[in-house]
Amino acid sequence: MYYFEDFKLDAWSIIDFMLEGSAGTKIELAVGECVKDGRIDRNPGGSKIFQTNEIILHGGIENVRFVFAPHNAPAGLPRGLKSPFEVEIAPVRYAEVCGDCKVIEVKRTPLYPECFNDEDSDFVSNDEILNQVWEMCKYSMKATAPFGVFIDGERERAPYEGDAYINQLGWFCCCTDGNIPRRTLEYLFHCHTWPYEWFLLMPQMVKDYLLYTGDTDFLPEALPHLEKCLLYDYLDDEGLLETKENSNIRVIVDWPPAERDDYEFGKTDLVPNCYRYRALQVMAELAGDDKYLIEAEKIKKLLRSKMMKNGIFVDSSDSSHTSLHTSIFALLAGIGNIAECPLIEEKGMACSVYASQFLLDVCFQNGMEQYAKNLLVSKDIRSWYNMIAKGATISMEAWDDSFKPNQDWNHAWGAAPANIIPRQIGGIRPVEYGFRSFIFDPHAADLQYFYLKHPTPFGAIKVNYSCGIADLTVPEGTKAFYKGTVLLPGKHRIHLKG
Repeated sequence: MYYFEDFKLDAWSIIDFMLEGSAGTKIELAVGECVKDGRIDRNPGGSKIFQTNEIILHGGIENVRFVFAPHNAPAGLPRGLKSPFEVEIAPVRYAEVCGDCKVIEVKRTPLYPECFNDEDSDFVSNDEILNQVWEMCKYSMKATAPFGVFIDGERERAPYEGDAYINQLGWFCCCTDGNIPRRTLEYLFHCHTWPYEWFLLMPQMVKDYLLYTGDTDFLPEALPHLEKCLLYDYLDDEGLLETKENSNIRVIVDWPPAERDDYEFGKTDLVPNCYRYRALQVMAELAGDDKYLIEAEKIKKLLRSKMMKNGIFVDSSDSSHTSLHTSIFALLAGIGNIAECPLIEEKGMACSVYASQFLLDVCFQNGMEQYAKNLLVSKDIRSWYNMIAKGATISMEAWDDSFKPNQDWNHAWGAAPANIIPRQIGGIRPVEYGFRSFIFDPHAADLQYFYLKHPTPFGAIKVNYSCGIADLTVPEGTKAFYKGTVLLPGKHRIHLKG
């Protein structure tokens, strides 16, 4: 006898099988994340889940709980987080029973966070692919949170700053709970990872946390840690970050390495110094101290003098090459303009799922909204549609198994559209701590209509957009800014064109 169950969505779960059979009968139970030829793929490759249990029936009707193997992080890395439940857990979409018995029920208990309410956020448009991308990326926020902190997926099962930056933005666009974000930040203050750039993301992550929650009591705790994230011990004599041999931290640019668009490393690299420039600007705001702005301005002048050749930014002081990443981060930091960062619309998605966050932000912020929207709904191998077409229901660690053979299929850093769609297409971005005020700056591109529901501590912001006209609902307790106009609580009709 063979029984197959598709739960439709991948989720960290507890699986119970209710079976009936004769005593002494051997049964195989199987669970996994991928299918092949209509059955669970028993060799899915990489870090995708396939596990089996062999059991002996006692006779009659009995309930058997699947026993997952203990989680083990890859060799050379610290062991990932333990299950917060009494039993081990793993992400599962499919279940099978093989053997001579009757399957009465296969019950999966998905371990979603109680604080996440599906009704708090919503997006739907006339573009069906964009809708599917939103649903997968929103679900990725919900499905990857059973450990009480943002993790980087089942393969390593630990918080990383780069992952958490994207995860936190998407989380707040779907859910108002601040406990998981705060616990993640506190964890990362004491357990940093290795990239220069990810230390330098921490000030922005704290600022985002304050913008969405208003938890200003957290700031005094955070500031001493953020000061250490500015990497003063890694500066050269002029004040730029330099690549040091035998260092415990190093430049990442993007990951995996093949996704760096042939970036040429040197003694001083543009990308990490752009991160540091942005981090100093944020620190000036968080700490209320202009000394950080003075230092940031010095970095900008140095980068423009040392890392621009023939009017275009280059990868490093030793290079004449310009990668997509150099154009992205010079433009994102505000040290360059479109003419000096020419590759944004030439290279396509020549970056990883991680760097896609910054590419899309840059595009929407610099008049390339149609190009950005086209990337969001692309069917190329480097696309969210490709993840869906391959069978993933949580965002992948990489665009495809071919780019990262050891990848997992449950990595929230691949879910940038969970925040890009609300923040850029919907145009909702808080500008005052606790969402006391927000910018309304939608970029609909060629969409004929869309509906967005965005949670805030004061209730939902709602946007109904149709053919250049947006109906915006501002909840009590906050206000919106649209092109210099203050929009108080209530309903507003806005003609976006003309």
